[in-house]
Amino acid sequence: MPLLRARMFHAAVMAVRHRRPFRKRLDNQDRAGLETPIGWFTVLPAIMSFAVVSVVGYSGGGFFPRTWRLAILALLAVSAAALIARARITVSRREWAVVVALTALTVWTAASYYWSSLPSGSLFESERMLLYVVALLTVLLGVTRASLPSLLIGALAGATAVSAYALGLYVFLSPPIPDVFQGWHLFEPFGYANAVGIYAVLGILLTIGLALWAGSWTMRSLALTPLLVFVPTLFYTSSRGAWVALPVGLVAILYFSRRIHTGVLLALLGTGLAAGLLIGSERGQSFTLLGELRPTYWRIAWQDVETNPLLGSGAGTFGDFLLHHPSTPYYAHDAHSLYLETLAELGPLGLALLVVGLGVPLVALRGRQDPLVAAAGGVYVAFLVHAGVDWDWEFAAVGLMGLLCAAAVLVGTRPEESPEISTRRRNALLIAVLVLAVLVFARLEMAGQLGLHP
Repeated sequence: MPLLRARMFHAAVMAVRHRRPFRKRLDNQDRAGLETPIGWFTVLPAIMSFAVVSVVGYSGGGFFPRTWRLAILALLAVSAAALIARARITVSRREWAVVVALTALTVWTAASYYWSSLPSGSLFESERMLLYVVALLTVLLGVTRASLPSLLIGALAGATAVSAYALGLYVFLSPPIPDVFQGWHLFEPFGYANAVGIYAVLGILLTIGLALWAGSWTMRSLALTPLLVFVPTLFYTSSRGAWVALPVGLVAILYFSRRIHTGVLLALLGTGLAAGLLIGSERGQSFTLLGELRPTYWRIAWQDVETNPLLGSGAGTFGDFLLHHPSTPYYAHDAHSLYLETLAELGPLGLALLVVGLGVPLVALRGRQDPLVAAAGGVYVAFLVHAGVDWDWEFAAVGLMGLLCAAAVLVGTRPEESPEISTRRRNALLIAVLVLAVLVFARLEMAGQLGLHP
């Protein structure tokens, strides 16, 4: 009997010893934020990104305030669920820097109400900005490195559905007469052909990036099927800027994944830019990179900068400034450049906050990245480039696609030593989310956009 007990004790000790390395590996993975999602945790990021991208896209491309407010409420609910349900949330300093910079920009945008020539327009601009911040925060709180494929696949599915709807409207349902402003180009459901064009380009780049990430040729072939929707959609928009952004994003994907030598990439970029400009100008447009009116808009925006060099003229006031300085017979609501318009309307501080908020994800892309992060990075680069020559920022469907990919880059490059969010900070975030949800709900009710009263 003593010998039997000794053998049983020895067996128990050995079993414990064999289990320790396995437990240690699990702890290390958890510390790195790489826990494998199971069941619903696998598909929830896909459901969220698909719903946001598709619903906002169907709703006029997210151009109108009601869409922003409803989307903010939905994303706040997801953020609250993540703060309550997730056992462990890690966020790096880089991610906090982006959130803080864009939150400060939102506050500064709202504050411009007090010196704006168009106060109501400034408040609207701050609401759109709030949508972008909440979307970014939702991804950072609720998505891990392991669930990034789910997030990006859901976003791709949503963009494919919206582009298929746009293509169907154009081919089968649109009347055979040109639009007064958009001509024969595909411009619905956004109302602006260039916005639909860059939306399709972001979808094309995400499709190619996910195909490069797929493990087998069968999966890659399946992943490329959305191109059957995106390519004709892009073609019918005749958007030169979108066609030019396409090779920029593609070269960025190849560069971030270090698949091709830099010299070859530069040759591909030059060839792609020339081909994109040629294809985009094919359907009755002049062969020019900037278009006929953009230089005029940029010149007037710079006059706005010189007139209001410190604070800017207030968010959303470029159109009003243009009306009071009628040096061109054409009207535009926006300056066709996110960066110049931000400087004109919000001054140097506004531009600095924007550059920090949008630039930090690019810093995270230093060094060779895995195909998934490279795919998100290429989409984000194309978005940033096109936002410099058009008014993508005003279409939340386009902005959300760009910022979802920026958030994916941040999550995918999150350092292993990133600190866990403390209980105190988690509770503070949860309270802020709930308070913000109440304020947005009240805003919807005040605007009569909930339909709670007959």
